[in-house]
Amino acid sequence: MTTLNNGYIVDNEIAKAFTGQKLNLLSPVTLKENLAYIFTLLGITRYPEKEEFMVIEDFIRSSYPNYTIEEFVIAFKMAVQGKLDCSTEHYEKFSPKFIGQVMAAYTKKALEVRKMIKPILNEIETPKLSDDDIVSFTQKEWLNSAKNDFNKVFNANKVFGILLKQGKLKFQEHEMLEIIRIVREDNLQKMNKLYGLDAKNFRESIKDNDFVDTQCKKLALVKYFEGLSS
Repeated sequence: MTTLNNGYIVDNEIAKAFTGQKLNLLSPVTLKENLAYIFTLLGITRYPEKEEFMVIEDFIRSSYPNYTIEEFVIAFKMAVQGKLDCSTEHYEKFSPKFIGQVMAAYTKKALEVRKMIKPILNEIETPKLSDDDIVSFTQKEWLNSAKNDFNKVFNANKVFGILLKQGKLKFQEHEMLEIIRIVREDNLQKMNKLYGLDAKNFRESIKDNDFVDTQCKKLALVKYFEGLSS
């Protein structure tokens, strides 16, 4: 705990976490490493399957883009310590519903801290990435990866929007239809490999137009990145 000049006492760990790495710009490898730590904290012994992890990753990035990874980890650490008003009963499933419950409780706590230290935070100049920096980071992450699953491209909506605005993404109608076809076939293949609740959750995900739209953007970015490197 830290006492500020105005006399308020705040949670120092939360305060420091505000200036960490944003979830929407975090590399997949770093996110996975931190999730492994969270699973250990919670006592989750069954690590999500590839398709299930894809849904979890998309939910985290799209639902909490402006939270830092440090905040995300602290949220579950505090929940386990009983410092948040939420249950840590997970039933061996790190589901979006469970994540949402913990993050809602953390957000309430974090807002209290943020109000207390707002004058201090305003004095801290947060480093800002240019549009080209954001695109370059995502491009390098993909080109340096195994390049075996277009769904692993992260921050797709942001990067796609930047390149579209810059006039660098130009697809003919037949190319767009081909992207949609590939995404649908890929989802069908994944569905055929899943069973039970995993299959149900993935089926619900691909019914969501926004989810499928993001998948198409990811594949479009892959084609763009690989076209530049060839």
